[in-house]
Amino acid sequence: MPVRRVSIFPLASAVVFALAPTALYPAGDHAGGHQEPLETMREMHRSHEHEHDFDVMDEMTDEQRLRLNTFLKSVGLVLPSMSSHRGREVFLEKGCVVCHSVNGIGGDVGPSFNAADMPSPMNAFEFAARMWRGAPAMVLMQEEQMGDFINLTGEELADLVAFVHDAEEQEELIIDQVPNRFREMIHP
Repeated sequence: MPVRRVSIFPLASAVVFALAPTALYPAGDHAGGHQEPLETMREMHRSHEHEHDFDVMDEMTDEQRLRLNTFLKSVGLVLPSMSSHRGREVFLEKGCVVCHSVNGIGGDVGPSFNAADMPSPMNAFEFAARMWRGAPAMVLMQEEQMGDFINLTGEELADLVAFVHDAEEQEELIIDQVPNRFREMIHP
């Protein structure tokens, strides 16, 4: 029986893309530059698009996915488990809720994280790549609003991605769960 090889190009491309830095600011608009961080974030998200083409990944058989996971492990990579419940905790405890809302709970600086508005399916690496592209502005905003930047582990990011795409878990979110220190930033 001939061996059929799985194309890992879509995943490899996503990994490379997610790890490659992308300039967010025009020349001269870095930290301390000409544009306010809040306005930079709003401007960046006005043109935010949610279109993706992941047909290749969707068409993979279970056998192909197993081979892909086996390949990833063979080169030293693993995909983290994803828990939308833990993701809700990350969203609240890390302060993502200050700038992003879920079902009307949270800030309006960044895009909302309503599961109903998220592309489906969404490649988790694409979500990470979007965060990477927005990182310079997010770090400035976090330092300005909270005094420091949010530090996420890989597992926390995976959990956050799961929460952002889980409408049922999002229904569990209520304003009383938002820590007071962040609630005051959302509703001064």
